[in-house]
Amino acid sequence: MASAIAAAPDLVSEAMRGAIGRVLRTRTSYPISASDIRKWAIAVYFPEPPPAEFMDAGAAGGERPLAAPHEFNPFAWASPGAEPRRAEISAGFLEREAGVEPPDVKFMVNGGMVCEYGVRMTEGDVIGTQFSIRGYAQKQGKRGPLLLTETQDRWTNQRGELVRSTVMTLVRY
Repeated sequence: MASAIAAAPDLVSEAMRGAIGRVLRTRTSYPISASDIRKWAIAVYFPEPPPAEFMDAGAAGGERPLAAPHEFNPFAWASPGAEPRRAEISAGFLEREAGVEPPDVKFMVNGGMVCEYGVRMTEGDVIGTQFSIRGYAQKQGKRGPLLLTETQDRWTNQRGELVRSTVMTLVRY
């Protein structure tokens, strides 16, 4: 006896497809200071002392500007003109940010992240970001349809050089 398997509902609407590649959020950092780099390195390398390359005198001491560790985040404390806001953590937050109806999903888990590093951030740099939805894919899971959503957060310095590109996959169901 053959049984008919119902096709999974399409979780990706035309409006969602239209949001792919559109910049949803931008930020600009304050200029990176040598002190920011030093404090970040102290925290990241603790309990070991940080490498000297992150602790040198820097531009203020007549040396070349300090380069930051790759994982340095110039947005960790504040961004110019950014109003503090409560983060939305529901499974439909991306689409709401894009101004479209969210898919019929209730849960969300991190499906992985890949970072590509470009030039190092250095003392005096101002970093800008552009955050967007990179794409959608739908798969069938054991309990029903899964919506895989890739986002991209692209960081560049004031010269337009790529500093970091982070692609994150969210699994929603």
